[in-house]
Amino acid sequence: MRTVNELQTIATQVRRDILRMVYAVKSGHPGGSLGCADFLTALYFKYMKHNPSKFELTGNQEDVFFLSNGHISPVFYSVLARSGYFPVSEMATFRKLNTRLQGHPATHEHLPGIRVATGSLGQGLSVAAGLALQKKIDGDASTVWALTGDGELQEGQIWEAVMFAAHRKLDNMIVAVDYNQKQIDGSTGDVMGLTEWTSKFLAFGWEVLEMDGNNWDDIMKV
Repeated sequence: MRTVNELQTIATQVRRDILRMVYAVKSGHPGGSLGCADFLTALYFKYMKHNPSKFELTGNQEDVFFLSNGHISPVFYSVLARSGYFPVSEMATFRKLNTRLQGHPATHEHLPGIRVATGSLGQGLSVAAGLALQKKIDGDASTVWALTGDGELQEGQIWEAVMFAAHRKLDNMIVAVDYNQKQIDGSTGDVMGLTEWTSKFLAFGWEVLEMDGNNWDDIMKV
C-alpha cells in the first residue's frame, strides 16, 4: 500500500510529464490534465485493482477506467506509462505522426490501457455503464470507473447514461466529475450554465459525494 507521500511524488512526476508532452508539440490540453493528476494517480496507484502487465480489452475480473473527457489525454498517458502499461519513453511521441499517443485516446493504435476511443464528448459514460452491466451479468465483482468534465455534462448522452445506470442499479460503477468550471469556449456558466448538478444526479437516484480533487486528505478519505 503506497503512502500519501509516495502518491504525491508520483503525481508531481505526472505533472512534469504533462507539461513536457504538451510543450514539446505546442499542442494539447494541459489545464484539465494538471487538475486531474492527483485523482488519477490515486486511482491507478491505490484504489484500482488492475494488471498493467497483462492488458486485455475485456477487463474481466479487474477494475476498469474510462476517460470520457478524452481531450485530457496527457494525464491519462502519463499515469498509464508510470503504472507500467507501456514504456515511459513513449510519452516523447505524444501527438506526433504515427504515434500510439494520439491527441485523444484511440483504440486502433492498440495502446495498452485504452479500451475505447473518447474524442467525442459524452460517450465514455455510456460505455462505462455498458461494461458495468456486463460485469453484473457475469458475476464479476470488480468496479468500473469513469471520469467526465463539468463541460461534458452539457451533453444529453451523459444524462441518458446516468438514467440507465440508475435504472439498472449499477452500484459497481463510480463516476467522477471534474468540476473546474472551464471549457474550451470559456466558463461553463457562460456557455451553458448547469446549476445544481449535484441535485440532478440525486434526482436520478445516484449517491453523490463531493471532494477537493487536489486535497490528499479528501482523496484518501473518499
